[in-house]
Amino acid sequence: MKKITIGYTVYVLVLFLYFYYVYPLTSFHDTRYGALAHAFFFAMWPLQLLMLYILTKKTNLMEQLERMRSEIKKVLLYVTVLTVLDYVVHFPFRFIWYQITIKEGIGTQDFLSWLAERLLHTGMFWLVLFFIILTVRAMMKKWPNLWGLMLWLFAIPVVLFVVFVQPIWIDPLFDDFTSLPEGELREEIETLTEDAGINDATLLVANKSEKTSTYNAYVTGIFQHTRIVLWDTTILGMDQNEILFIMAHEIAHYIYHHVYWGVGLYLLLTLVVCIILQQWTRSWKSIYSLPSLTKLLLITVTILMLTQPLSLWVSREMENQADRYAIEHTENLYPALTSYRLLAEQSKADISPAPWISWFRSSHPSIAERMERIKEEIENRETNPSFDSYR
Repeated sequence: MKKITIGYTVYVLVLFLYFYYVYPLTSFHDTRYGALAHAFFFAMWPLQLLMLYILTKKTNLMEQLERMRSEIKKVLLYVTVLTVLDYVVHFPFRFIWYQITIKEGIGTQDFLSWLAERLLHTGMFWLVLFFIILTVRAMMKKWPNLWGLMLWLFAIPVVLFVVFVQPIWIDPLFDDFTSLPEGELREEIETLTEDAGINDATLLVANKSEKTSTYNAYVTGIFQHTRIVLWDTTILGMDQNEILFIMAHEIAHYIYHHVYWGVGLYLLLTLVVCIILQQWTRSWKSIYSLPSLTKLLLITVTILMLTQPLSLWVSREMENQADRYAIEHTENLYPALTSYRLLAEQSKADISPAPWISWFRSSHPSIAERMERIKEEIENRETNPSFDSYR
């Protein structure tokens, strides 16, 4: 325990010294905010792994819980211990980062609102983990040699249900949503959706200005609950043509079914992980015991950390595809160029992160890459007037 604490402390100190003083940050602002964002990410990155590793070595508590007769109480206490420890080890970093975002003008959320939201996240994490542990133990007891496959089969309808209801039940717990108001902007966006053959997506505005000053838009939901969401900060901070380019990008996610692809690939990854865990634990005794489950969680977190770069690469490819669509379907690309610059300026982001950083934490191509792609397209159109990719 002492060696782990000292090692992690040294790791964090070196990490922050490197990112604050050495890392070659590229930003539109004279601030180290973008570099510190990397530092905080990598500082928290191994915390869950270290916590679980320590718990696998300190088995007395797990064994005491295992001796309890009531299955529900046993799992309740076990999940509560994990959740509280996870909250405690992450909280200092999250609180300091919250203070930095406020100081930099990125965050606008008051402390009590921020704390309540963090507690809500933690409560939902506790509920999901309780459900997972209870289900895994039951399946391990019933199908000791096939529990991984059975768990995956059970997960398919659960995952689809959660993704289906997320826009209705989960997202509104954290943000207020309203319909995009009638007016020229809505008419222009509806023209884009009609040209793309989209007639069933709901256009919404998320009230994000109470929490942040940054800009964003996204697509969420499946089947008839698919929604294209625009942050109110984006509406307030960008002009119409800039917003239309961003919406063309989001429409591309819709028409290319990226949400469905994401769900499908997630289920495929889940199958692989479940099969690996099932095979890994074949020789274990009492695999459903809490000490064994703690070791299983440690292995699971390790696998997910190792596969995260692949998941992020897939996400970046989807974003590249959406960018290409937006460029091809935008006649005047100068507002598109401005939109990316505004996104970077408002978020004070690192516009050209090092490749290894993108590999570990970037779900989108860098702003520098995206701006360069647009500049090349503008140059192609200007040097060759007959060249027109606009459809």
